[in-house]
Amino acid sequence: MPVPARPYWTGFLKLSLVTIGVRLYTATSERDRVRFHQIHAPSGERVRQQLVVPGIGPVERDDIVKGYEYEKGCYITVDPDDVKRLKLDTTDTIDIVEFVEQIDPIYFDQPYYLVPDGSVAEEGYRVIREALAQSGKIAVGRVVINGQERTLAIRPLGTGLLGNAVRYADEVRRPEDYFAGIAADAVDDDQLAIMDQIIRRKTRAFDPAEFTDRYQVALRELINEKLAGKVPTPEPERRPAQVINLMDALKRSLAEAEAAPAGKPEAPAAKAAGRGRKAAAPTGQRSLLLPVSGGRGKAGEQKPAAKPVAEPAAPRRRKRA
Repeated sequence: MPVPARPYWTGFLKLSLVTIGVRLYTATSERDRVRFHQIHAPSGERVRQQLVVPGIGPVERDDIVKGYEYEKGCYITVDPDDVKRLKLDTTDTIDIVEFVEQIDPIYFDQPYYLVPDGSVAEEGYRVIREALAQSGKIAVGRVVINGQERTLAIRPLGTGLLGNAVRYADEVRRPEDYFAGIAADAVDDDQLAIMDQIIRRKTRAFDPAEFTDRYQVALRELINEKLAGKVPTPEPERRPAQVINLMDALKRSLAEAEAAPAGKPEAPAAKAAGRGRKAAAPTGQRSLLLPVSGGRGKAGEQKPAAKPVAEPAAPRRRKRA
């Protein structure tokens, strides 16, 4: 079964005396997101950051080591060899230590796909997957990822296993510190009944494909407009929402929910998609030329025309045999 990406981590999954080879793959990607660089406005060149020591100046990366500040301005250095001596038994092994009914979602962190490492490991892998599916339990293990031991929650996902890194208790702020001032009093029954109708009307199966990052769509439209030499149309000034009676607001919300067709929500990119059809702007604006030229370059050298920012390619569906 070919997997397109390189594994993020390779090792073993250990449950009591059962040990199988596995590979971890990051389950998320931000490769297609629009990212900005820092540009020197007068020249149009990209700004580069240097490693500088006060009083000494720029230094080479090879001369830099890790250090811990034990007092203000005082550091003790830690060499890579020192870190290697701290090698734990979970460096190469996901050691399952317990099974739990559920975990509060606030503790879930980075998701990973857990895949058997070869056909020999697949038999034990499938047994663990089916046992978790039938029991409804979550396996909790420990593993060292990127030099840090993490807790890993493992659950079935289709024919595979999904592992979520779990945050430690000291990494999550106490909700009591933020919700202590909110009253726990009962609410009005009529208001609650209307809210319940709104929730029922808007309830549907969650489909992540129906939601897109509208900010990223708008950024791509903005960049393509500037590449085409157009002036982006300014958005109308937003007015703050008016505070009205809660019961009136609930009734209006219910009326809108009943009037709207049951099904998919409004396409989030509809508004942004129309921005690229505005009239072309007068030429000669320096702020529009900067992204196209990309800097001064050498004398007489012509850089190729910039290409529009394309939408992220949709994943291809593999045909079933």
